[in-house]
Amino acid sequence: MDESLSYLRLIVTEENNYSLMYKKTNDDTKIITQEEQAMKVDNFKSIIKFFADRGLKKIRFVGGEPLLYNGLEELISYSKECGIKEIAITTNGIGLGTRILDLKNLGLTSVNISLDSLKEYKYHALTEGANLKEVFISIDACQMAGINLKINCVAIKDFNDDELIDFMKLTINNLMDVRLIELLPYNIDKNVYERGYMDLNEYIQNTEGIYEAEKESLSVTEYFQIMGAKGRVGIITTSSREYKEDLRRVNISNRGYMNVGSLQENTYFIKPIINDKEKLEDLFYKITSNL
Repeated sequence: MDESLSYLRLIVTEENNYSLMYKKTNDDTKIITQEEQAMKVDNFKSIIKFFADRGLKKIRFVGGEPLLYNGLEELISYSKECGIKEIAITTNGIGLGTRILDLKNLGLTSVNISLDSLKEYKYHALTEGANLKEVFISIDACQMAGINLKINCVAIKDFNDDELIDFMKLTINNLMDVRLIELLPYNIDKNVYERGYMDLNEYIQNTEGIYEAEKESLSVTEYFQIMGAKGRVGIITTSSREYKEDLRRVNISNRGYMNVGSLQENTYFIKPIINDKEKLEDLFYKITSNL
């Protein structure tokens, strides 16, 4: 498999333990349960095996909230058995602290924690009642377990722009990446986007004491570092995601769809052919040859 197509992202569930206030709700789309979804554990395993046999280097389990997925441990363990070197989850961190050692022993190597505020009252309002202390416990647990850790923070003007320096300061004494992410004009309230969008390139250029770090091949993140810091600060801009995701990510949803491309475009329903390697190979070739 071409190195640029070595990143598999599996949406294992749509279930979540809270919703973000700025996210746009689609009344026409019903959140389906794990029992209702097309993809079961064995279906996900077939996909993992298909790409692992073709040189897959990295897999990420996302949601919804992947920690709520009943088959997460089984899929992490199976990914390791298939020889995949980097096994990751993107999570809100709720409940992760007590599970991280078990997940690491099964094969988990990397965790992205989504966190948009370090202030308890803001976090409580944003998540409609989630416990910020539990997220901090999960962050500490990941560090103690030696897990590769990234904190993902969506930068929103007039909401958390006064906290971005505090987020970046987390990298001074901690071996972690803090990634600031621009708002995307998708699946978000229009007024929130128009009022809250921040140009992160401009923001970083106007921030003192930070310098550009070594680039990572095919990464959507541009990295920087505070002088003397253990960790890194990253920015993910709208333009970098739209261009580079086209080269690096295969997405498989819990509803049985696959796409390769920016913003989940070029979608194909693959559930009926998951166990037919020849048809899956032909479809994958068709998709990637059009990129």
